[in-house]
Amino acid sequence: MRRGLGWVLIGLLAMGLSACGGGKQSAVEGKLVDWNGKPVAGVKITASQVQPIKGYEQLEAVTKSDGTFLIKGLFPSSAYVLKPWSDKWTSETTVSMETAPRGETAVLPKPMVITRAYSKIGGSLVIDLATGKTRFMVSTDGVITDSETGLEWVVGPDRDTNYSQAEQWVASSKMAGGGWRMPTRQELGTLYQKGVGQGNMDPVLKTTGSWVWAEPRDSSSAWRFGFTSGNEDGVTLISSYYGRVFGVRSRPR
Repeated sequence: MRRGLGWVLIGLLAMGLSACGGGKQSAVEGKLVDWNGKPVAGVKITASQVQPIKGYEQLEAVTKSDGTFLIKGLFPSSAYVLKPWSDKWTSETTVSMETAPRGETAVLPKPMVITRAYSKIGGSLVIDLATGKTRFMVSTDGVITDSETGLEWVVGPDRDTNYSQAEQWVASSKMAGGGWRMPTRQELGTLYQKGVGQGNMDPVLKTTGSWVWAEPRDSSSAWRFGFTSGNEDGVTLISSYYGRVFGVRSRPR
């Protein structure tokens, strides 16, 4: 009698383990693309369990050449968060999902999209996820090169500055050999990136100001570009409220 009861208990235990994932686990299949819809290869996708169960807390897979990935060994019918990971950049992209029943594979209904990624070194916006290349590169002497426009930039003092002070700072700057000038509104507009960084500009352009001085407007006023709104404005030369100064030059050949 006891022997028979023992076999029953063993059978029930086996069924319980199977129901909890002790038998076949589940899997998830998906695809990773960038902001242009281009497949991203060679990137790790981590699957982290929302309510961790030992042995199932986090699993991962690497995307193939076409951006697809398959993560196996997941706990069945459980909540997970998928996230891309790279040693070159960071991204806020995540996908929440529930895994399939045991022995089955859940397929993401649409690709995971990386809308923005930032370099782990310097925090600049990444333009190539495969190589980690950034749009802006910063030299050891603080010169910021824009790979899209070919312009070089230097950031002035992070304090309220009127137009005369801005002109004087640019004219006296000898950084990296000098040759700096005041930027135009159009040139400043190329730095505006809505939603990027803390002030709609790349994090390498370190400033707490929201306006940057541009060219003169007339004898008593000058243009400035507003990074909060993405618009230009003309104000008196003596105005300094949140005004900042950037120097610009073409890249030396």
